[in-house]
Amino acid sequence: MRTLILVLLLIGPWHINAQQVTFNSDMDEGVRAIAELRFRDLDQILKTERLRSPENRVPDYLEAAALCIRMFFAENEAYFNNKLSRLDFLFDRLEDLPDSEPYKRVFLAELALARSGVYGKFKHNIKAGWGFYQAYNLLEKNLEEHPNFIPTLIPFGVLQTAVGTLPDDYKSVASLFGFEGDIEAGLKMIRKAYYYSLADPKLSFHRDYFGYVYAYANFELKTSEQVSLFTLDMKVKQSTFFSYLEAQMRLQQGDAERALDLMRNRPKGSVYLEVPFFEYYTGKLALMVKPDLAVEHLNTFLETSRDNEHRKSAYRYLAWYHLLKGSEEKAEAFRQRILTEPETLTGSDKQALAEAKRGFNLALIKARLDFDAGRYAKVVENLNDKSFKKHCKEDWERQEFYYRKARALQELGLVDQAILSFMQALNYQEVMSFSLANSTLQLAILFEGKGNIQKSRQYYQAALKLKDYPFHEGVQQKAKAGLGRLP
Repeated sequence: MRTLILVLLLIGPWHINAQQVTFNSDMDEGVRAIAELRFRDLDQILKTERLRSPENRVPDYLEAAALCIRMFFAENEAYFNNKLSRLDFLFDRLEDLPDSEPYKRVFLAELALARSGVYGKFKHNIKAGWGFYQAYNLLEKNLEEHPNFIPTLIPFGVLQTAVGTLPDDYKSVASLFGFEGDIEAGLKMIRKAYYYSLADPKLSFHRDYFGYVYAYANFELKTSEQVSLFTLDMKVKQSTFFSYLEAQMRLQQGDAERALDLMRNRPKGSVYLEVPFFEYYTGKLALMVKPDLAVEHLNTFLETSRDNEHRKSAYRYLAWYHLLKGSEEKAEAFRQRILTEPETLTGSDKQALAEAKRGFNLALIKARLDFDAGRYAKVVENLNDKSFKKHCKEDWERQEFYYRKARALQELGLVDQAILSFMQALNYQEVMSFSLANSTLQLAILFEGKGNIQKSRQYYQAALKLKDYPFHEGVQQKAKAGLGRLP
């Protein structure tokens, strides 16, 4: 999901200023309307511009961008099928731009990526893979013909880094045509575009968009270049997209309360596009620090969501809530809902289903919530020998116990103790899980930090061999990036 979100956000049209398109103050406001999800305002802006300048292709690009965002974040497959002909029409209009116009291929490539994200959401994996390949060809040709055209670098850079997270069944389509991706090359493109936007006054209008992608890509890949959108002087509170990324960063830093505050105070109301996913994410955050608020947001998500994604996971969090409140009967009812909801490709739903099938362990749930909220010392205190003997009867529980304790020790800077606990988690190899794979990945990262290149490479390679568990794409991408860093 995270990678597809990143791909969808590439369609943010923050960079239109070419000879054969007309980008005026109204189109500038249209850009802001998309970033802030003010789609009703956008409709009126586009209508006015088309009456005034019928040959201007910018409204077609903006409308296509908004359509893809709506399809991915807020609508179901029936809406997608109903609007697909309109999307095709807008693509055809953009094709009318002359080939000499460098923005033509950038527009078409970004929209191809966005449409691929929507196809992937609805499990049309071959079409999704083909869209990635089309975008790659367009951007590669643009780079060849216009090597100094900086806007090409952002979508091309993200495409290079994101391809490693594609599901195998359509990643192979891209590979079939010779596109494998290059994480380091992609990051360099993104970095170059961002810093050019700071140095060149002609690119000043690109700054927020380039900064957003720069921050998101480095956040997702856990590089050393972690930057806050606030430090980049972006108007975080005016955009749900910006608030969401900043909340993720704050959560990674152990500040769950600030993350929750950002999401609860994001722009909302009748003028904004309703995006149920953000209610789901807010409920997840609330469970860590203000559990009673979680029920409100998770129920809002379940009532407003138009597709099946994240429903299993939402029921999982509701089950956790009732376990925390001591109501095992209600928790069991929600566990049963997880088992009966339709399956999706989303990692959170796969994880929820796996947990529902094996049953919940309240002690480990508390440790997980404490860890996610940044209460690392509390995790280490509670996951002691006595707790292990009392609460860990099965191998998956033992593995999760040592993994969660290791992650807390790692965050506390107790590297040697963390390594020992990760090693203990790896004793339970028969249980294929995210805990096992991420233990392997984190060992590679810790040994890399200690300068033990041989062991680091060994564990990165071991992480790549593990498959068939939720969120495997992200682990494998980080393992590939780690191997690329090693001398």
